[in-house]
Amino acid sequence: MQEVSEAAGVSRATLYRYFPSKDHLMDAVAIFDERTFAEGLAAALAVVEDPSDRIRTFVAFAFDYIRTHPARALFETEPEFVLGYLLAHLPKLQAAFLAQLGDAVDAAPAVASGSLSREQLVDVVVRLFASSFIIPEPDDRALVQSVNGILLPSAGEM
Repeated sequence: MQEVSEAAGVSRATLYRYFPSKDHLMDAVAIFDERTFAEGLAAALAVVEDPSDRIRTFVAFAFDYIRTHPARALFETEPEFVLGYLLAHLPKLQAAFLAQLGDAVDAAPAVASGSLSREQLVDVVVRLFASSFIIPEPDDRALVQSVNGILLPSAGEM
């Protein structure tokens, strides 16, 4: 809390007036981050109509958000909080994925073939996003390509 109050340029007493504990502060930051991600994603997808392009935009936005996230280092100091947050929010992230992409997920090869339900595919992809927050990928472009390969039909299937 001392470091936060110094970085914010307020006294610890002022910080504690708004956030009675470190847990309250972390929860507020998580809520802010969730809203920032959702608003940014909605803005990125607002101008994209083609289902395959929506998936590409979603994947690119999500991995870029994770790659540049200022709190990635938080996992080193607060791993319990980060893991708890990710586990608690997986269902919400999965629902957001389905809400934002809708029927575009149905064209994914594993869903189209009946190998996976759309919910199962979304679960796998969201878990990939979460794991990439914890374990940084040395080649982000390769990971984005791999996820797009899972989600998008090949050119011959389109």
